[in-house]
Amino acid sequence: MRRFSYAPPRYYASLVAQDALLAAVFIALLAWTPEGTLGRVAVALRVAIPLVLAWGALTLHFPSRIELDDATLTFRRYGRRHSFDLHRVESIRVRRFLVRDRVLIRIVPAPSWQGRYWILRDLEGFDELVRTLERIVEERNLQGDRETGRV
Repeated sequence: MRRFSYAPPRYYASLVAQDALLAAVFIALLAWTPEGTLGRVAVALRVAIPLVLAWGALTLHFPSRIELDDATLTFRRYGRRHSFDLHRVESIRVRRFLVRDRVLIRIVPAPSWQGRYWILRDLEGFDELVRTLERIVEERNLQGDRETGRV
């Protein structure tokens, strides 16, 4: 099994700090109620911040660790995991962007709250993981072409 994770400085400076900052702003807004237009913004943030934190915990869309072996692909964060049996996965799409610091991995089939994960270049073994997933995609496409006779 190969494990891919962020180095501790990157993990704490980015992924954990983002959630901590949102939680701190939320607590500050509960303790302090501004007036006027700023008060309406504060009310909106009191609703939005818990939703953003809950969405991140529910979807694990920025996983902190990824595990890959011959049969399973697992994404982990917040002590939770989303695991996919590679033999049951119909497709894995690795989408690259002009900004080359991240990729979007999409797995089908997946439940509504799973299957879409952002992977940042700072992940240790990022290139190896992306190459491995793209190779799995290519092998499946070739196998599908052979089965349908399109080789």
